[in-house]
Amino acid sequence: MIKQTNLEQLQKSLSENETCVVNLTADWCSDCTDQSLNLETFSEKLSDKNINVYTLSMQKEKKVYLSPEHQSFTESVGGHGFPRTVLIINGKVIDAENVEIISATQLDELAQKFLQQL
Repeated sequence: MIKQTNLEQLQKSLSENETCVVNLTADWCSDCTDQSLNLETFSEKLSDKNINVYTLSMQKEKKVYLSPEHQSFTESVGGHGFPRTVLIINGKVIDAENVEIISATQLDELAQKFLQQL
């Protein structure tokens, strides 16, 4: 199941060494909208290993972050590029270079890649 979150809640989870996937999006991003149609199946593949998938919007308008904290967090997990799907194990970023992974096939491959890293 995909969990909507806010930055404060997400940072709390990471400070507690959670293993999870974070999907960073932007409200203006058409690729993010397209990806959202396939994200539930991706999430289900990870749920067998009790991996939460969080989705978090970082921008409402292109190049305008919701806050300096949103910008800082985005930079800490790989930088600009949406949607960005990040594997975090025990609170540490492990795999963050997954930008514009949109289709069901791409997300299936990414799920398999993440599961192999656990």
